[in-house]
Amino acid sequence: MKEKSVRSNATSARPEPLRDLLALSYEPILTWRLDGGIESWNAGAERLYGFSPEEAVGRVSHALLQTRFPIELADLISQLANGRYWSGELRHTCKDGREVVVDSRMQLLDDGAVLEVNRDATEIKALAARQATLMRELSAAAAKFEALFNQSGFFAGIMDLQGYLREANNLSLESCGYTREQVLDKPFWETPWWRGSEAVKARIRFATDQAAAGLVFREELAYWLGDGRERIVDFAMHPIRDRSGSVMFLHPSGIDITERKQAETALRESEQRLRWLASIVESSDDAIVSKNLDGIISSWNKGAERVFGYSADEAIGQPITLVIPEDRQGEEQEILTRIGRGERIDHFETVRQRKHGSRIVVSLTVSPVKDASGNIVGASKIARDITEQKRNLEQISVLAGEAEHRSKNILSNVQAIVNRSQSDTSEGLKDVISGRIQAMANVHSLFVETRWEGAEISAIIKHELAPYLDEHDARVRMEGPETVLKPSAAQAVALSLHELATNASKYGALSDAKGQIRLTWSCNEDGQLALRWAELGGPKVKAPERQGFGSRLIEGTIRALGGKVHFDWRLEGLVCEITVQA
Repeated sequence: MKEKSVRSNATSARPEPLRDLLALSYEPILTWRLDGGIESWNAGAERLYGFSPEEAVGRVSHALLQTRFPIELADLISQLANGRYWSGELRHTCKDGREVVVDSRMQLLDDGAVLEVNRDATEIKALAARQATLMRELSAAAAKFEALFNQSGFFAGIMDLQGYLREANNLSLESCGYTREQVLDKPFWETPWWRGSEAVKARIRFATDQAAAGLVFREELAYWLGDGRERIVDFAMHPIRDRSGSVMFLHPSGIDITERKQAETALRESEQRLRWLASIVESSDDAIVSKNLDGIISSWNKGAERVFGYSADEAIGQPITLVIPEDRQGEEQEILTRIGRGERIDHFETVRQRKHGSRIVVSLTVSPVKDASGNIVGASKIARDITEQKRNLEQISVLAGEAEHRSKNILSNVQAIVNRSQSDTSEGLKDVISGRIQAMANVHSLFVETRWEGAEISAIIKHELAPYLDEHDARVRMEGPETVLKPSAAQAVALSLHELATNASKYGALSDAKGQIRLTWSCNEDGQLALRWAELGGPKVKAPERQGFGSRLIEGTIRALGGKVHFDWRLEGLVCEITVQA
């Protein structure tokens, strides 16, 4: 009876619906005098703070709750006295010592009492703090949110059991752009807050039925401002009961969480972007490393492990000079100096050292890393191993030089062939030149197979004597060790064999079906090739009265390489001995 007396006496002067709201509201509500103590203390206040009405009424509220104000208490009282309204965040200490953060609304009533309505925002503040911490941890480069949850206050009203809105607080009207005439004495689901969606109206009607049945409803819903903008509210509807437990009226309330929902969406998108970035970094074949301005490694991807041979555990926390050779240590200080000036370094070719001491050529791209305030705090480095690429370029350069040399050599040989070729007719001259150039082409095809290292002599012989070879090698017999001739010697031997075969097909052993060729060769320790061509079974031979063009071409070609040629015109057939450096 004492508790009932304290509450009843403190609120007897209020209109009955408001008195019931003050006494029974789920939210902490109290009244106090500017020049005195607490006059009323409802169940919501007792539930939050732990003090019973007997302990609270008569006490100075800010002394009882050890209130921490955002402004001086005198300024707050002055605002109430002059403006009759104040709202803001307060910190209170409960009976059990817990500190709670409340969103407070204070209204100076006509009788001089202050109506204070508080909503516990402790968990919301803690959530906002956790979300802000998570956002900072996710990315230093992420845009700083002004606030993850910008509390815009809470809305409150009184409804009868039929769902008609009978009272609405100023915040629910003024902040949304509606007048009391637009919302009061209407079914709550037909009020303009919910005008944008039939589905939301249906949820409000369902909430009304739930609360009327004694159940609490809570859900995030869309609502609309007077100017047509859509926002999101953490909406709740509580049944307000009398002393007997019967539901007397309904209490809708809500907190705008639009900014929080936007922050959650941005957070999800930021997390997705960071996951994509992490995936790109981890899957890259390039070494991607970050370091601070002291050159200490702070991240080390899989590509860095492959390129440098150190695991992430071995590298992180170590100076980047871990992979820089002694003779290039000065490069790092120059890089850090340029990074400190905000410069980016692109495609800097240098040498780095792997874990086991081997050196590699790398192309470095280094960029400054900035924190959320724009301050340079480190560097991100991408290192691409171009050792093989450099080796290939050098090989290409060498091959290009060799190709140029060989091209000139080929053209020189062709020019010599053309200059030294002769015939009685133009058609005959064409055939002579064509045959000799074909001999060169044949040997060049052999060079391609060995990547221009040379040609094996038996392969040269088979190319030049192909028309006279059979499966039994009856007409052409070859004997000698496997010998690879350098390109210059191979070309000279190929031309010589072509001339000997051409001569033999016209005048020698190959002009007769019974004629034979014996080819033998050997190579001494000094790499000197001795090649012997011997014809048998052909027409009888006599020495020519004058040296023919073919003989002169053979001698000129072989002697140009420091070799020797000897022709022995025997009666049974020509014997030609060639000596040349293989």
